[in-house]
Amino acid sequence: MQPVPYDELSDLVLLELCVWREAQNQPEEGMHAVACSIRNRVLHPSWWGHDWKSVILKPWQYSSFNKNDPNEKKWPEDDDVAFPKVTMACIPVFLNHDMDSTGGATHYYDTSIDFPKAWGNELEWENTLNVGQLRFWKLRPAPVV
Repeated sequence: MQPVPYDELSDLVLLELCVWREAQNQPEEGMHAVACSIRNRVLHPSWWGHDWKSVILKPWQYSSFNKNDPNEKKWPEDDDVAFPKVTMACIPVFLNHDMDSTGGATHYYDTSIDFPKAWGNELEWENTLNVGQLRFWKLRPAPVV
């Protein structure tokens, strides 16, 4: 894949690039789960965006798109062994042809870091899936008063 400006990529290719950058070293289930968590944001517009591009490119949401992140300049080579797996994980998610394996997660992080302080209190979150080095989370519903 040749580097091009992100706005020139289709939504699907941008999703594939994001999942490749974020989860290329994870099991296929992890790749699928990253794609599902992105789709969950697209299907539930909020401060993080309202469509594939605005969700994926929202600053500080997917580290591989942040300036100065080591993955920000990486693009898969034509012979990359992970990219076909990423494509197989992303297409059914993009087409909304499969189940959400994350249980509604809109966030995830790699176990190389602790629970992100920027998310607030960990007790307000529900861990919905652990796969490979990735932990998937969604906000707990607010208590009814």
